[in-house]
Amino acid sequence: MARSIRPGGGATGGVLRTVERTGLRKGVGGSKGWFYVGTGLWTLRTVRRLAERREEILISEELQPGQRLVISNGRATIEDAPAAPPKGRRARRKQAKARAKEAAKAEKRAARRSKRGDAAG
Repeated sequence: MARSIRPGGGATGGVLRTVERTGLRKGVGGSKGWFYVGTGLWTLRTVRRLAERREEILISEELQPGQRLVISNGRATIEDAPAAPPKGRRARRKQAKARAKEAAKAEKRAARRSKRGDAAG
């Protein structure tokens, strides 16, 4: 006889699976109590199945200094390219604000340098 590879599940599905099937069979036959038991156990089994972790190795490579791992749309890739632009209104606004701040600092530095050059010359 073949054995199930799922934990807690034998060839017949275990006690809970048997009670679930009985509950659904008798519940559809007209017994509300059994119907609730059957649907409750079916819901529990479905939620457990959806919540179980399924680990999958997508990529296995050694990263060199300066490389980065990019995970997007479920695909992992290794790139040497600069970071992707930010998504979302807040992130774009934050990046624009940082750029403006850097530009203002650069402008101030340039103004100071020109003043020093004028005073020295």
